[in-house]
Amino acid sequence: MPEELDPQKYHVLSPKKKRAVFVLLAAMVFLVLPPLLYIYYDFAINRPSQTEDEVTIQINKGESVYDIAGILYDHDVLNSKYLFTLYVLATNKDKNIQAGVYMVPPGMSIVELADLLQYGTNDQKVTLLEGWRVEEYARLLSKTFGDVDYEAFVSYAKPSEGFLFPDTYEFRYDSKEKDIVEAMKSNFEAKTAGLFGAEVLDSLGLTQKEVVILASIVEREVRDKSDKAVVAGILTKRYKQGMTLGADATTQYMAALLRVGCEMASDGICPSDNLEEGVDWWPNDLTQEEIAYDNPFNTRKVVGLPPEPICNPGLESIGAVVKSVPTQYNYYLTDKDGITHYAVTLEEHNSNIYTYLR
Repeated sequence: MPEELDPQKYHVLSPKKKRAVFVLLAAMVFLVLPPLLYIYYDFAINRPSQTEDEVTIQINKGESVYDIAGILYDHDVLNSKYLFTLYVLATNKDKNIQAGVYMVPPGMSIVELADLLQYGTNDQKVTLLEGWRVEEYARLLSKTFGDVDYEAFVSYAKPSEGFLFPDTYEFRYDSKEKDIVEAMKSNFEAKTAGLFGAEVLDSLGLTQKEVVILASIVEREVRDKSDKAVVAGILTKRYKQGMTLGADATTQYMAALLRVGCEMASDGICPSDNLEEGVDWWPNDLTQEEIAYDNPFNTRKVVGLPPEPICNPGLESIGAVVKSVPTQYNYYLTDKDGITHYAVTLEEHNSNIYTYLR
């Protein structure tokens, strides 16, 4: 039997006091520790991540919250994948995480990131520029959207060249070629609704397609907004008077295809195998052979308009044709600095060529 401690030498608690101390310690653990843990937890889930740049994250269908936490952590947008998992499960936000492509801003907290993932629509933003041809759109879109094929897009979009409105769009990451083309065509109709009324076209003496073809040339030929309506007036006058337009941009349109071994096929498609990343779709260094190449897009040789638009013009260029400015000028050129010079006679024009392009 163990020897009892001398109460004169040691402070011995009675059984009653022992129970009281235990209850006090338990109370401290259950009353004090949880608030301290919660304070830390609240701080941790609201603490900004250490990322300094926007990060693109793709969440696929069927991925678990643990998989998603790992993806986010690997991209350095999480301070702790375990804390993210705990928070998402504790708040039942794992039930509504949406598949999609997300642009995650720098410094997002776990709370903000979990909220962001609740509203994913699988959308991807893309800017399709004024003056681009279908091949340029196809090259960008096939890299941006997983289900867009270069050749399939060109095949579907080529008949609508000129009527695909250049703009910034948001499409689902899994959008198909048809979805994008139809959206661009609808946008064109909406944005140009006030420009193509019957009275307007009658006063111009042009069809809608003729306006768009002329606008596509203006888009590629002129940089400065103030010059567009003047150049549009010159091109319209030359067209109506049965003169050649002499627009280099139309020759560039065909020359680009020639340089990659793709003369204009009946379907207008250049196989993607022939296209390198650095293809220049608007070559400025035209050769004499390219200038002399006999084709419907060579407006130096062929009288009238090209058979189709050469690019997709913006509203500014379309408006310039609709509201073109009549002048005495018959010729124009744009120098290497983007400045347009005008001439009344061919002699004056040749002088401008010698002065500004040599």
